Amino acid sequence: MNDPVIENLVDRPNLVTTIAALQFAHWGALTGHDTELEYENFLKKAARSTRLPSVLVARRGPIYMGSVNLLASEMTIRPELSPWMAQLFVVESARGHGIGIRLIRALTTRAVELGFRRVHLFTSGTLPTYYAALGWKPIEEVEYLGRMRTVMAIELP
Repeated sequence: MNDPVIENLVDRPNLVTTIAALQFAHWGALTGHDTELEYENFLKKAARSTRLPSVLVARRGPIYMGSVNLLASEMTIRPELSPWMAQLFVVESARGHGIGIRLIRALTTRAVELGFRRVHLFTSGTLPTYYAALGWKPIEEVEYLGRMRTVMAIELP
């Protein structure tokens, strides 16, 4: 599979509706929004942002392959932590080809460009192992949104 192009949603605002539909169907309330339309409006705002929120998109030609969000705030019980990686999403047909890793690397590069030296995320299940293999370190285990979550961070150069 050829490498996808990874770019800021600012450069591909035509993908907002697609991203909102796919991500909201997958993440639902974990997007931080109650409806797909609210999430789409958030993405429209992100598509005009030069700082945070920032959304990075992976595409092959005009085809959306995945995306990831860099947010100022994500976990309401940890408002002191910022920024956050959120909604890492790769379309099912593109999974297993390294697109998620490329999106994470692009997000950390974007965070450095914005002057950040650390990025946080929260996850659950077997995913802490995935992120640990990419250099993320667990900070704490906490109950959030009805499940145990692992809060992780990565130190940036």
